[in-house]
Amino acid sequence: MPSAEQFWQFSEQHYARPGVAAACLQLQDDYDANVNLLLLLVMLEAQGVKLDPSPLLSVVAERSTLFSQWRTLRRQLKPKLSHNDYSALLHHELALERWQQHALIQALPARIPSQSTGGLMAYLVLLKVPQAALWQAKLAG
Repeated sequence: MPSAEQFWQFSEQHYARPGVAAACLQLQDDYDANVNLLLLLVMLEAQGVKLDPSPLLSVVAERSTLFSQWRTLRRQLKPKLSHNDYSALLHHELALERWQQHALIQALPARIPSQSTGGLMAYLVLLKVPQAALWQAKLAG
């Protein structure tokens, strides 16, 4: 299993790939997808690991209100803050993201049974995302 640091490094690199950030944010805004869970599932599938996302949903749910409120506050304050102050808000949000990533890694089962379908597709279907296969391709970068 990956470490929290490996997950963070993967996330930074993968999120920067063309189209990935936009796809993640659109799934977050339109379907309440958790970007960290999306990235974890993408990373695991790239390693050949297919994980049922269900056990990780409680980790995501624990902090969903905090993340939602923080994002809303940051978006509302953006036009009112200096560049440096807004950057400080973003820096704090990244610290929250890293905290959640650590919790997701800790919640991974020690042994992951193989599934017939990938965890990313299962998560997109659970979120009722239309054209889930297209979104899966977008997330793959």
